[in-house]
Amino acid sequence: MADIPNRGPQLIAVVAVLLVFSLTATILRCYVRISLVKAFGVDDYLMVFAMMTFIAFCSVCLTGVHYGTGRHYWDLAEHDIEEALMYWYFCYIWYCVTMVLTKISIGYFLLRITVERIHNWIILVVMSLSVITGICFLFITTFQCHPISFFWNKNQDGTCINIDVIIAFTYLYSAFSVICDFTFALLPIVLIMQLQMNSKTKIALIPVMLMACVASVAVVVRFPYVKDFKTVDFLWATIDIAIWSTVEQGLAITAGSLATIRPLFRKIAAKLGWSTMGSNLPPTGEGASMGNHQTTGRSRKNKSRDPFSLATFNRNEEEDEEGNGQLKLVEGYPGNFQTTITTITADPKSVWGSKRHKGDNESEEELRMEGSKVRSFLITEETV
Repeated sequence: MADIPNRGPQLIAVVAVLLVFSLTATILRCYVRISLVKAFGVDDYLMVFAMMTFIAFCSVCLTGVHYGTGRHYWDLAEHDIEEALMYWYFCYIWYCVTMVLTKISIGYFLLRITVERIHNWIILVVMSLSVITGICFLFITTFQCHPISFFWNKNQDGTCINIDVIIAFTYLYSAFSVICDFTFALLPIVLIMQLQMNSKTKIALIPVMLMACVASVAVVVRFPYVKDFKTVDFLWATIDIAIWSTVEQGLAITAGSLATIRPLFRKIAAKLGWSTMGSNLPPTGEGASMGNHQTTGRSRKNKSRDPFSLATFNRNEEEDEEGNGQLKLVEGYPGNFQTTITTITADPKSVWGSKRHKGDNESEEELRMEGSKVRSFLITEETV
């Protein structure tokens, strides 16, 4: 007897891998926010809730596979078909909730590292569009049948809206999702490229920001399969939609969490000896402002920045007079080696106005246009 075709194991494998990745990234995020940064913000709570709803999605998804998701109708008993369709219906709900929470969390995080009003408004608009389309998609999929149970139990009186409406809204939601992901990924990269920091720091940060685009890849790949909602053999034909929807959620949570664990990278780099100056500077956004810092003399070779640190930025020469310098006498040199550090803080223009303050539970190390300028010179003594 030939084996019964079953694509359920493919979905199980994808769910297992993405669940491990996203859960690991979320745990690392919580560790950084609670233990290292010692602040747990709104974006962190939202991402934790998104992780919880993703776990719920994976649970009903795996239960659906047990009853028949990924198999042909004619290979299943009627009761198993109803059970599999019921769990597929719950997948609709948990998918929508997970993606809405994830997009809001990433948006909140990005609002904290932008300083220009226009950039803040772009993020707010994209967040609003994502939330509106997500809620509309959730509403339509939840109430597509009346009574709701008619979705999986056709042995009763009931009606469902035309499946073409579901397909159309799926395309619409997917399009907005792609726009949102690429905006959230490319906007921070533009900001990073405009900052006056060394190339190593930029190169280290850009891949992290680009990870937000990864979830969009899953959405794009899913586009050709959306039409399979109309297929009579629903549980078999829609397995690709289930797979790529799982990938989208898992990668969105993973990318959104990894973008926040830079302090952990910096701590590891310091222990491995990869960090020189960056690990000794106080991170921004932890309640400490960049005032006038003192430093000992270093050779030019050792002034390379920690690739995971954004603690310092260089500013233009003409801004030197606006800061305050300090001199410190350094011993151990033939003469008196003096270092002047000038701290410069730009006036951020944000949508929150000039009176925007850091809350007690803001959890990010803020990327601000702050920095210090170092001038070193040698004073020698001559005997006449």
